[in-house]
Amino acid sequence: MTLTTAEKFFLLTERIGKKPVLRTRFTTQAYFVLAVVLDLVTQGVLAISHERLTVADSKKLAAQPTYVTVLRERLQANAGQDETLEADLKFVTSWNVANALYDGIGGGLLKQGLTEKKIFQNNLIPKVIYLPLDASRAQVLADFKADIFSDAPAVTTRNLYALLEQQDVLKYLFSSSELVKLTAAFEREVATDSRYQETQRLTAMAGHIIQMKKFEMDGWLS
Repeated sequence: MTLTTAEKFFLLTERIGKKPVLRTRFTTQAYFVLAVVLDLVTQGVLAISHERLTVADSKKLAAQPTYVTVLRERLQANAGQDETLEADLKFVTSWNVANALYDGIGGGLLKQGLTEKKIFQNNLIPKVIYLPLDASRAQVLADFKADIFSDAPAVTTRNLYALLEQQDVLKYLFSSSELVKLTAAFEREVATDSRYQETQRLTAMAGHIIQMKKFEMDGWLS
């Protein structure tokens, strides 16, 4: 099944500018990995059970594209440990997982004609970047807004909203007046949605994990 949230997150967030954010920026990479996790939860592949991130359907997980293999291995390694949900989610900060997902999803979007392949030189090492076309980015944003105002946004739209809200980037995608209306409509639609509350909990926990990892990385560099 298509990892829709992750694809849309990719098309909205990847850009080159000074640096490609999905290929080189630690925080955005981690939320990209979380987008894949949310897709797998939506598909019934993963589930939250007894405060653990568990594999709900091993056959569906095995049937995922090969670029999900590194993520699958991390999930399987966690399964045998006496851990917590927070510990289970720590792989969102893994460079190996993020890069495998980036190459797989970015390459898939290239085949669909939604991105173009670029080479970016970073620290003397050339990196392949899948840069979303302006039209692709604009279409994702238009569909996202229309779905929220439809009064019945899809689960993937709710996932995407949670990720963008956690990163505090919605204000860069919409004008202030438009964002007020969008937020009011969305909050009304998810007010009693327990599944969305679980999504919010996962994104908030991932945000905490990302922040702790950043403190750790700053410690190494100081």
